[in-house]
Amino acid sequence: MNRLLYLLALLLALTACNIPPTPTDNFKIAVIVDTTTDAISQDQAEAVIAIANEKLIDLTGFGLQLVGFIEEDSGVSVKNLVTDYMGRHMNNLPNGILIFSVGDEDRAKINRAYAQQIPAPEGFRNAFVSPHLGDGYMYVAIIQFNHHYAACGYGSMDTIQSSISIGEECRGEEGTACAEWEGMQVCPSALPFLEGHTPIDLAAGPVIHEIMHAFGDQGPEDHYTSETCQKAMGWEPGHYDLEEAEYYNDFCPFVYNVFADSYQP
Repeated sequence: MNRLLYLLALLLALTACNIPPTPTDNFKIAVIVDTTTDAISQDQAEAVIAIANEKLIDLTGFGLQLVGFIEEDSGVSVKNLVTDYMGRHMNNLPNGILIFSVGDEDRAKINRAYAQQIPAPEGFRNAFVSPHLGDGYMYVAIIQFNHHYAACGYGSMDTIQSSISIGEECRGEEGTACAEWEGMQVCPSALPFLEGHTPIDLAAGPVIHEIMHAFGDQGPEDHYTSETCQKAMGWEPGHYDLEEAEYYNDFCPFVYNVFADSYQP
């Protein structure tokens, strides 16, 4: 009987170890879908945020809470989208805004995602205070949800043009037979990474990555692979671990501590 009770207690303890920690508080985020350049449903956006929430809790102790979802077809710039949103929601502003779009000048289409920090209206104070910007900014992540990962056969177009790679696709190996992944054509060499992933979970990491840019001050040098990060972390030159890089969303680990320490409610 005592052995049975011991085993039951051990099982409960092990189960508890797998329960995500309760967040200290939440980084509140609103979603804007630029329907003129990208498409994602509210259910899909909520799924992206749910995965990003688990990641952020694990990394910082803070959750990511979705507080608004709107679709916009105005076709205006990122700054105007954000400014318009803030003007309409001044009494209930989030800490950050996630925009699904190709971005200004196709920046998200080219790079998958990027960040902007836009001054907020007078009277707003962000509870997550960037040590480099202060507390008067809205932190913005711009991500193309329908990004063509390792595009094959598109020829820089939005739709499939060929069943084989064109031009510089697939590392310039023109004529490579394309593979299929999640309804898209991709370079076969990318399949080992893409298989087991979906557009939902691949979008979650960049959400966190782009938010973190407001809490580092080195731009690209805040990335996981940068020399600045390697020195800050005490790593050997050229340090790279794929699982570690994915865990930290390709961002330098120490910046997550900066983010956690920035909370000043």
